[in-house]
Amino acid sequence: MSQPEGQAEERAAAEAPPPLRPLRGGAAIPRWLQLKHALRDHLSFDLSPGDRIPTEAEIGAHYGLSRITVRQAVTSLVDEGLLHRQQGRGTFVRLARREAPLQNPGHFLSSAFDEGPPGAVRIHAAETVPAPNWVASRLEIATDAPAHKIRRLLERDGRPVAIRTSFVPLTLAPDLLSVDLSPPLHLVLEEVFGLIAREAQERIEVIRADSFRARLLTIAEHEPLVMTERVAADALGQAIECTRTYYRADGFSFTRTLRRDEVHAVRS
Repeated sequence: MSQPEGQAEERAAAEAPPPLRPLRGGAAIPRWLQLKHALRDHLSFDLSPGDRIPTEAEIGAHYGLSRITVRQAVTSLVDEGLLHRQQGRGTFVRLARREAPLQNPGHFLSSAFDEGPPGAVRIHAAETVPAPNWVASRLEIATDAPAHKIRRLLERDGRPVAIRTSFVPLTLAPDLLSVDLSPPLHLVLEEVFGLIAREAQERIEVIRADSFRARLLTIAEHEPLVMTERVAADALGQAIECTRTYYRADGFSFTRTLRRDEVHAVRS
């Protein structure tokens, strides 16, 4: 039995995508920028992460704009990280970024990489290698001195979103590669080898993915990554670990709580 006409119309209306919003801005604003504002409103208020937006041809037909104007507006939103293109599928609202606290109350060396659910972190490679120049300088050991190199991958929704590569001098933990490496490395060094970090220097940079990291993270080469480099030292100032973590820039936002009593101003 066919549905009554009124019910069919209601169902079709419920399944139809939300309408595009009107252009925003006066005549002095370039048309592509007016469109960008309208599309930002559309994906912010009408769509959800993972939803597909209309094609560039559909958007152009709706507003009476050229393909070049539409592409400029959409590309700008892609560059801002609000949209992402999938070859052969279309353009989608990006999934929400995972918050990554720069400080964690559980352990001063813990980070978003360590806070994933069980099974989210897996060992990609573990080997003993001659320390490269940059690693040797951080760990204050001779260039080419043996160091353990451990690479982990953090996965989210079944896909890698971050890489962590750690180096530990062989002389400090000779049997490191023979123990369970599934816990965070700083806990393994503490609990198994008695190497307790008392302080760490950390820096953050935005870099572009080379071919190796792009392949591991299933992104295009030259896509942005947020890199954190950390060198942890014991109470005597001896470096015990050098770690670099590479986060997909489209998957994380980094947060920190600031409190006035953490900084004591010098008053004259």
